[in-house]
This record gives sequence, structure tokens and C-alpha cells, in this order.
Amino acid sequence: MSENSQNERPGSVESRFSERTHSCINLRQLLKGESIIADIQDSVLLLKNTEDNTCQFLVLDKLNQTPLYLELIAKLRQSGHRPEVIWVNNEEMAQVAWKFDAGQENEQPEDEASLQGKVKDLLARAVAVGASDMHLYVSDHYFRVWFRVDGIRRPFHEFDDSASNGRRLIQSMFNTMCAGQSTNTLSYTQSADARFREEFVTEFGLSTARVATRPGGDNRILVAIRPISKRKESLALDSLGMTPQQIASVRRAARKITGIIVANGPTGHGKSTLLQCLAEMVLREDPGIHLITVEDPVESPIFGAIQTPLMEEWPEAIRNLLRLDPDTIYYGEARDAESVYGVIEAAQTGHEVLTTTHTTWAIDVLQRWKRFGVDESYLTDPTLITCLVGIRLTPLLCPDCKQPYSGHRDSVEPEIAEIIARYTRPEGVFSRNPAGCPACKFTGFRGRTGVFEVIETDRKFMSLYQREGKFAAWQYWKQKGNTSLAENLISLINDGLVDPVTGHTKVCNLNRDETFNEPD
Repeated sequence: MSENSQNERPGSVESRFSERTHSCINLRQLLKGESIIADIQDSVLLLKNTEDNTCQFLVLDKLNQTPLYLELIAKLRQSGHRPEVIWVNNEEMAQVAWKFDAGQENEQPEDEASLQGKVKDLLARAVAVGASDMHLYVSDHYFRVWFRVDGIRRPFHEFDDSASNGRRLIQSMFNTMCAGQSTNTLSYTQSADARFREEFVTEFGLSTARVATRPGGDNRILVAIRPISKRKESLALDSLGMTPQQIASVRRAARKITGIIVANGPTGHGKSTLLQCLAEMVLREDPGIHLITVEDPVESPIFGAIQTPLMEEWPEAIRNLLRLDPDTIYYGEARDAESVYGVIEAAQTGHEVLTTTHTTWAIDVLQRWKRFGVDESYLTDPTLITCLVGIRLTPLLCPDCKQPYSGHRDSVEPEIAEIIARYTRPEGVFSRNPAGCPACKFTGFRGRTGVFEVIETDRKFMSLYQREGKFAAWQYWKQKGNTSLAENLISLINDGLVDPVTGHTKVCNLNRDETFNEPD
């Protein structure tokens, strides 16, 4: 490119560049060993087009033909870089620099290896404290990190930093450490999903970590990371907290030749782990079973299963699976009309199907799937939908520092205290110690367990659901002597394992069954 063409000013400079199409190159890193004069560093910006790898060098008009500019451009050429030079005014430079968070005073941008090291430090800390999720947030002025440990979201101030450093760290993580990104590069204008590449997480005992981003406007962004453990041994249902009665119900459903078993509950409450456990139970009880999974993406290993990623649309995935002669099909999540219809089609062709879906209560699966347009004759067929397994995770009290509830009930809100007194045996109940102890890292909680409601369907249950609604069907199921989610939780509270206030406000209202039994 000639000097004359370089000096031409293109129209709408700011609109040519965004974080989706370009990345900002650190001049200090590029020209190692060369001193970059502060005067000129604030007046230039080197960008790289991520699509064609060309470089654009934005330079303030005031530097035109100055010795400083000529010296810098000569050094760039000596290093093998011949960028397109674009002359801009102060306003144009500020607009573009703002997009890439460039020109921060007194901050030394780090190289990718250093940034990746910091991300790995975050992962290592999260795994060490048993975090189920990590939340990274960049505001206008700061970068903050929270971990969710035992279901409780806690700040980790050791990772606090400036907004600009936080953006660099997140951008490096998303652009260089992840695969399967839904956008080409980290975007501050649209949400995105990705997952960590295995080489960055395997040393922490993880198979991957899910990443989700959400822009907050004005260069703010929230990132949620969920580490996925690489399990080394098979899990049993009782290890998750399921009672013998509930395990028996699940086993009866699993022994049926066809039908759908649905693990359900809110986000982050162990549905995927439960489904993996159900799959491994099926495989243990009949090692000859040909169980194929369709996951988006494949995460934790399921011992004995053939695990495959979702590589096409759900209808084509189902058609392909049926040609692979499966006995049992594992669908990672029935999240929309297309995947729900795929689950039903697989069951109708004579296969056992295991899947998950997001609902508040187990019985709400039928209602949610109806909203996807599924015919009610399918939803109320007990040979098609055989078992609904609801799960919630509750934090467990630290056994070393928990306190008798009787000594602290006066500090509990009166309405909640009345409910606890009505539904539990307060003399055997324990509360969380807010100060904690070294054993629980001063949180008062140590570990989590599952709380379950297992609805094994039959003709009368489905008939009542169709004619009188979900509460009538649930009441019939309960009258058969089954354990509800609330009863399961109350048992854990009475055993001194779960804080009653946390259980009531965070897991399941202790009086939920009363509302389900109210007359119309």
C-alpha cells in the first residue's frame, strides 16, 4: 500500500471495527525489547482482523510525518509487520479504543500465557473449594468473582481487579481457551456459549467447563462457568441421597421394556448427574444393554455407554440413532418442542429413553411438555411416560460446628419459625453456625445431598391428571404411600443434617404438600 493511499481517511472509522471482527495487539508484546514512548502509545492502536489476519494501524493525525511516528512504523516493518495505516482524529480514536478497552493509564497489558495462567488459577481455586459454578462480572469500574459452594454464592475478593484487566482475562479465556463458541470471538453485544478445551482443565480433574456470557451494555459483561468433573468411578442412586423406596420405584420403571424416565428440577440442581447415575444403574443391571447418548455437548463419562455429541438437528439425530440398534437412548435435555418430540418418537419405536427437563416440580413435566405442543394423549400414556424424578440439592450442615436449633429459634422470622415448629421435631433439629469453623471454611455448610420426589406413573394417575388436573393426580400418588419432596427434606432436617431455614427458603417450602392438598 502506498503512502498516499495510507493517508486517505476512510468514512465511518468507528463502524469498521468491533470485538467481533478484530482484536487489539499489544505493542509492548509485539516489539519486545523496544521502548515504546508513552507520548505515542496513547496516540496509536494496532488491530488485527480475525477473519483475514490483516492488520490496521490507527494513528492520530497529529503524528503525521513526525519523527516518533516514523521511528515506530520503521520498527513495525523491521519486525515483519506492514499494517494498513489509518489516520484518525481524537474522537475517532477514542471511539475505537473504547471498544477494545485500549489506552488504559498505567496498566501493562499481559501476554496470553499470563492471562491463561490467571484463568487456570481461578479454575484451580474453584475446584479446591468445591465450587459448582463460577461467576465473573465486569462492571464499568471493576472485575469481581463469585463461586457457588454448597449452593451458596460467595465472593472471592482475592481475584478482584480493574475492569480493563477483567475484560482482558475474559477475552483471553473465551477466545483462546474455549471450543464450540457460539460467536467467533467474545462479544459485548450478544450472549454466547462455549466450553473449555480439555487441555486447559484436565489437570484439575475436569472433563470441561461450560461457559455462558451475557452482555450488560456499555462494555459490562457477566460470565458463568460450570466446571464438569471427570468422574473416576460409577455413582449409585443412594449416594445421591435417594431413599430405598424411591430407588425401588426408579428400578421398576427402568425394567420396563419401553418408556421415558425424566429427571427434572431447576437449573443447577443435579439433573445431569442424576441422569448419568440412572444410565449407569441400567448398565450395571444388564451389562449387555446397548445404551447410546446424544449430548450437547458430551461432558462427564458414563461408564459402559456409547457417548455422542449432537451433531445435527434433533429429528435427524433420532433417525440416525434408531439405525444404530440401541436398547436405551439417553437424551441430555428435552428443552424445546423439537427435542421433546424426538424423545417421544424414540419411546414410541420401542426404546427406553432417559432425559432431563427444567421444571419446578416433578409433576410439572407433563404441563411443560404440553406447552411445547405435545398431544395430551401422549402425555397421559403411562406406557410412554413411566417415571418423573424430581431433584433438588440442599447444603448439608457442617457436623463440626452446627448448633441446636432450640437455642436460636428466637432469631428466626416468626412466620418461618411457626412453620418449622409445625412440620419438624425442633428438639432434634440443628441450625447453621454463621461463623463456621476451619473444617467448613467458615461457611457453616459442608457438602450437599439430593432431595427427591419420584412419581412412578400408572393408568389411574394419568386418568386423574387428564380429567381433574395435576393436584388430583399428585394426591392419588401421595395416598399410595409415596414420599414427597417436602417429606424427604423434613426427614433430613429432623436427622440434624439440614438447616431448617435454608431448607424451607432455598430448597422446598416445608408446607408445600399442604398447598398441593388444598381443595378446589
